[in-house]
Amino acid sequence: MDEEGFRINSGQRPPTIMGVIMNLDAQTLNPLLHGLRFEKTDNAFPLRIQRPDKPQVDEFPYGWRYQKETLPSGEEILIQIPLTAEDFLNPQLGDVMPQNRRHYQDNVDLYDIFQVRYSKDETVGVFGDMKMLWRIPDLKEPAPDVAIVPNIRNKTAERSSFDVVEEDTRPCLVIEIISPNYPGDDTHKVLIYEKARIAEYIIIDPHSKAKKPYYELSGYRLKGKKYRPIKPNKQGSLLSETTQVLFSTGNEKQELILTDASTGKQLLNNLKREKALQKAEERAQEEGEARREAEARAQALEKQLRELEAKLKLK
Repeated sequence: MDEEGFRINSGQRPPTIMGVIMNLDAQTLNPLLHGLRFEKTDNAFPLRIQRPDKPQVDEFPYGWRYQKETLPSGEEILIQIPLTAEDFLNPQLGDVMPQNRRHYQDNVDLYDIFQVRYSKDETVGVFGDMKMLWRIPDLKEPAPDVAIVPNIRNKTAERSSFDVVEEDTRPCLVIEIISPNYPGDDTHKVLIYEKARIAEYIIIDPHSKAKKPYYELSGYRLKGKKYRPIKPNKQGSLLSETTQVLFSTGNEKQELILTDASTGKQLLNNLKREKALQKAEERAQEEGEARREAEARAQALEKQLRELEAKLKLK
């Protein structure tokens, strides 16, 4: 299992290791500590780490969760419980689902792009790995990689899940990044989001296990009560009508590109914004230096002209 990245089903950014140790019940565990068992003690430091006798890697192909168990002595311990493919469609707060580096980075980039896009709009919320509560009997409740929610009443409220009935709104766009470890993004979840009446569903497949990974895009839009595939434009881009964002690929499908459909301006992640800002500052500095050099040359020329005029008058 690739443990370079991980996801947390809390709608929050990854916690620190200390935060995990101090508040394990409410948080997830860094997959770098995979196979460790946390036990309660009576010491000031509430939890200690005990390594298992044998590595526990193949036992957790879908990830794990921790369950409290009381020993005959009365001591409470936390034991690792392996997750199943079914848990991927209906995760619980605190479930640990390791992801590869590419999936994790794409997830962070998409979340960041939409956070910036709606940073000044108090009516639109952007959530990452937030468990959805549909309140529809027998319908699984996933935690989408990214969900865009309009008409939100309290954008900054602390949430560990999103109850569409209580909030009186639901995502207009859900984005999932396919992971080879967790099947269902392009099958089961299509039916789930259709029944949950999610207006648009974009699926990004990074083909991370291919010899030369590449991005493949697909999507669905709700027409009445049924999903219909989103047809790509002539450039192969998919338009999200609810957000007016174009999803496309570039550099021989090696790069995922998001564009503002209204302005044609590319939407940048944090790293690209930093690079663009740096380039703009360097360009401004170069232009400033060129302007100062031009002004210096003009002043020198003006001085030469004055000196020449003075000589002519003397004659």
